[in-house]
Amino acid sequence: MRLLLLALSGVLLAAACTTVRPPIGFWSRNRVRVDGSRQGPWRTYYDQADTRLATRGHYRRDHPTGHWRYYRPEGVLDHTERYHRRGRISIRYYRPNGQLARQGQARVVVEPDTVRFYWYGLWQLYDSTGKASNWELYDKGWRAARGVGPR
Repeated sequence: MRLLLLALSGVLLAAACTTVRPPIGFWSRNRVRVDGSRQGPWRTYYDQADTRLATRGHYRRDHPTGHWRYYRPEGVLDHTERYHRRGRISIRYYRPNGQLARQGQARVVVEPDTVRFYWYGLWQLYDSTGKASNWELYDKGWRAARGVGPR
């Protein structure tokens, strides 16, 4: 009986040691809480080898917070987003050469049946050298006005 119990515990121990589990703790990437919500540092990649970074940011209770960076498949920074309270987001878009192309604000509105993302307020546009050239004014995602020169 003892021999059978010892053999059974050995098999269970070996099975528990060889079970593939994701890493647990602060060193694990893309952590998910018990309730299924995303939490902590978050990275996504374009490839399975995790060599070409697509996004980098941070989640708190399944909501993006702080500074997020989005990259093109070539590895060049495409745009950045800084999340503020009450759904306000500051966005900066970059050209492939790294110069600032435009910057402004957006908002995320969560309604019972849909989630809406739209630009609003003043957006500053920049030329290929990074100097302010034009501006556009948005109202709930629709361009309301545009002008020439810095504003």
